[in-house]
This record gives sequence, structure tokens and C-alpha cells, in this order.
Amino acid sequence: MQAPDTVAAADAPCLPPCPTETATTLGAHGYRIPAGFEPLRAVWLGFDAGHQQLTADLVRSLQPHTRLKMLVSELARMAEARASLAARGLSAKDINEIEFHVDRRALYFVRDAAVFALGPRGEPGVIDFRWSHYGHAGWCRVRHANDARRAADCAAGADSSREELDRAIAALAGGRAYRSELVTEGGAVEVNGRGTMIANVAFLQQRNPGRSRAELTRLILALPGIQHIIWLPEGLAEDPPLRATISGDYVAWGTGGHTDEFVRFADAKTVLLAWPEDSDTAAHPVARINRERMQRNFEILSAATDRDGQRLRVIKLPMPRIVERRIFLSAAADPGWSQEWSADYFASHERRREGQPVMQVAVASYLTSSPPTASSWCQATPSMAHHARCRIVCSDSLSRPSPAGALFSSTRSAPTGSAAVCTAQRWASQPPNPKTAAAPAPG
Repeated sequence: MQAPDTVAAADAPCLPPCPTETATTLGAHGYRIPAGFEPLRAVWLGFDAGHQQLTADLVRSLQPHTRLKMLVSELARMAEARASLAARGLSAKDINEIEFHVDRRALYFVRDAAVFALGPRGEPGVIDFRWSHYGHAGWCRVRHANDARRAADCAAGADSSREELDRAIAALAGGRAYRSELVTEGGAVEVNGRGTMIANVAFLQQRNPGRSRAELTRLILALPGIQHIIWLPEGLAEDPPLRATISGDYVAWGTGGHTDEFVRFADAKTVLLAWPEDSDTAAHPVARINRERMQRNFEILSAATDRDGQRLRVIKLPMPRIVERRIFLSAAADPGWSQEWSADYFASHERRREGQPVMQVAVASYLTSSPPTASSWCQATPSMAHHARCRIVCSDSLSRPSPAGALFSSTRSAPTGSAAVCTAQRWASQPPNPKTAAAPAPG
């Protein structure tokens, strides 16, 4: 579906400081949301106890190519992060080069907390989206569909403290925050940097209940630089809203359809789409659901154009085989750990019971791919083919579930080293020079 090409500004432009600045105001000043494939000035990382090895691997991979910033919740957590990195082989010099920032609302998945914008002279801005704790209230309504009181009690447990985190990150980055009434996270903002955004209908409707497609369109087109929307109906089956059943006894803990899990711009006119391979589709019911969804997405993308009316090039990038583990439901489950589940997490009509075994499926992005896949993609993409150093560089977008993600196993070979643990990666023709490159992720 093609959205209108433009939207009228709802706010008259003003020069900073403005008493209330909106995303539309930001666009009026010539800002835009840069694409993920553009050069980086810095990458923001988070830290928590459940992802220590992953964080060390990301630092080791990224640090030679760009400046790193790490957001932690308190000074004690900063000391813990430094000690953890040292224990995993990072030198004191490397650790000292990381720029640490402290905010009590720190989120490990920093990408979801802040979406950067870039001004005409490279000045930073941050889009202040509404925060919903990953659609927690909507999940509660489904979970307790026949009990309004329990649904309300469940919704009251959402962490609303991070509503202002994006504004705090803007201040730390030396930029300004601009308000949007759209409820979303950074993992669902996929743009080509030239006016086109890919949006997941199911995700945005879950995050913004009661808003029509026309209202969602208006809010998206008010974002800086966005003039054109490509709507896709659904994301991956194993990325449902929080904890949910996929089908039968297959369950997953996800975001509800972040685009960074299944569709990414590789350049302004090339889109990578997650694609379950035939052998997996024949062998696993979750892969079959994914094939149906991705086939529909492929058809839409193949017929879509960018802002300028030019057709996109769509590349099917094979997904890893289904990554799963058997777990038993327990009333003593700790909701903070992805491998612990209770029957109470499910809607009552499913009639789950404690002690029942289920198969938890990991949110395994297509970007966790084998080296031949990466090589084939580099060779297939004209903008990359002439670069001898076509390579994977991991971004700060990571898979959700799990402090215990290492317990998952997969039957498909994965690359050695830190690339193996990245579930959302930034494909770059060459690592940018952080001292000279333009910066879509300012500060």
C-alpha cells in the first residue's frame, strides 16, 4: 500500500529553544532519520548481567571501527561492566576508550530507546517516541481477555520509567529531543535515509490500539524526512508480542514484530528479507508460518517503489534453522529470565498448566547467517561488489529473549567469533573512520 507522498506540517517551525518541539518541527529544520547502512560516528551499547559475553564480543568487533558509548544504570554497574570486559580479555586501554554514561533508566537494548536524527550540518537530534514497555498493556489485555481487573493489574506492572530515556540520551549526545505521539521502539524504525520507511502493520496496531491506518500514516509522515511508507502485514512468527504461543506447543518471547528482525535496507534501493529455506519449511511448523508471512512481504516489496517511484531490489537472505529448547511451565518461574515460563503467562482459553512441556523458539534474525550467505550477498549487491573488504559489522540491535540465550542451540553452522552472536548486524562496505565519517547515530 502506498501512503500519500507528503503530509502538512502540524506545527509552525521555530528555532530552538522551543517550548514544545515535535518531530514535525525537526523535519522543518531539515533533519532526517538516517539509514542503518550509513557511516557511524558512534555506537551505543548497554550492559546487564545476562549479556556479559555478548557485550564483550560486540565491543571487540566494533571498537576497531567506531567510537563506543555504553549506557549503564548506576556507577556500580559501570564498575561491573569494566570488570566484566576485563575478565573477558579486553585490555585496560580498550576499556578506557569506551565512553560510559549513567542514567538510572538505562536499557540494555539502547537501539529501542532512542532513534537518532541528523541535521543538515550533522547536528544530532533524537525522536522522542512514546514508550509502552514493548506493548505490555496490549499483552495484558490478550492474556486476561475475560478479566478486566486482572488485565488492569497486569498493565499496571509495565515499566513506565523509560518514557523519558530517549530525552536523556539526546542530552548525553549533545542533541535535542523532539516529540512524536507514535508509540514504537527503535527496532521497528527501518528507513533508507532518503524518505522511505518500511512499517509493520501488526506491530504498530498492537502498540497504538485504537489508531486507524490513516492516523498511523499521519504520524509516520510527520517524522523528519519521511515522505513514503511501505506497509508490510507481519513479521516473524517467533517474534510475538512478549510471551505468547506461536502454534501448538511452540512459544516465544518477542517484540511483536520489530522490522530489524526480518527486513532491512542494505542500501537506499536494496532490501534484505528474511527467508526460510525449503528444507526448514518442510521440516518445521514455525518455519512454514514464516514462509507464508515472508512470501506475502516479498510480493509487497517486489511491487513497491521508493519515494522517487523507483522499484526496489529485494534479496531473500536465508534464515538460520529454527533455534529451540524444551522447557517446563512452572508457577515459580522468574519473569526476568527467558528460559523460565509459567502457565499464567498465557491466555486462559489456551488451558496451559504448570508442569506442561513447551518448545521455546528463539528470535533468530536472518542476519545471523553463515559465511557463504554473507559472501553471496556481498557479491550480489553492486554497491558492495567492488569492495575487497565487504564484511559484517555488528550493530547495537540485538535479539530479545534472553539473559540465557546461550542455552539455545542451532543445527546450522554459524560463523566463529563475535559475528555468531549478533542477531542484527550492520552491513558496511568498509568500516568508517570515526574521525572523518558522517554520523547518522550522532554523539
